[in-house]
Amino acid sequence: MKTSYLTAVTLATACFTSGVLAAGSPLTLGAGALYVQSPYQGGKERYYPFPLINYEDANFFVSGLQGGYFLWKDQQDQFSLIITSSGQEYDPKRTSSSAMKQLDKRHLTLMAGGQWQHIADWGVLKTSLVGDVLDQSNGFVWNTNWHYPLMLDGISLNPGAGVSWNSSKQTNYYYGVSSAESRRSGISSYDAGDSWLPYVEVSASYPLTSRWQLGVGGRYQWFGSEVKDSPMVAKSGQAMVWTGLSYTF
Repeated sequence: MKTSYLTAVTLATACFTSGVLAAGSPLTLGAGALYVQSPYQGGKERYYPFPLINYEDANFFVSGLQGGYFLWKDQQDQFSLIITSSGQEYDPKRTSSSAMKQLDKRHLTLMAGGQWQHIADWGVLKTSLVGDVLDQSNGFVWNTNWHYPLMLDGISLNPGAGVSWNSSKQTNYYYGVSSAESRRSGISSYDAGDSWLPYVEVSASYPLTSRWQLGVGGRYQWFGSEVKDSPMVAKSGQAMVWTGLSYTF
């Protein structure tokens, strides 16, 4: 499952925002590598390459795998319409468990909604609500997080914490087991309700030159009971670590 893939790309891209602003340019491009723990029974830890893309002007922005249009934007507050990926999938071909191989594939889907961000001396508060628009999960995700950007000996640090709420349809699509799947696989059927997933994360970037930056980061997410109790899931949480290199134009 690529639960943290979108997270990593978004976190990594945000890490380079300060470099974009400092250079007076709206565009940063780069590439990164990601390590992700698999939460599934029989799942293997995986490594992914991913692009680093950050662009912002008065009306539009692209940050990793998320894009948006500003409805309101000033020095402190931004409200935007956004489109993004669910960042989640399950491929039964990528497990060593013979039972898990009998389950249906869960697909990535496209999510759309709104996002509000507030910038203050005490940090950056962001909240978003998005829903599936491709008739896959038909679910909703509400994500709220806080970050406190700071500088330490030339290194840009961005620690933060947040929580994600997934509606019952969203949770059940990726973690539930239908009766048909249960009969086929021998795994107990499971009907998941809505779930809460708290997390902590940190990223850091170091300027190699006036244009090039090196970044690292990580996140740990705890699974709420509705996810943790799924017979598909083998862990109580999920960790990911990434690193990347970017260039600001």
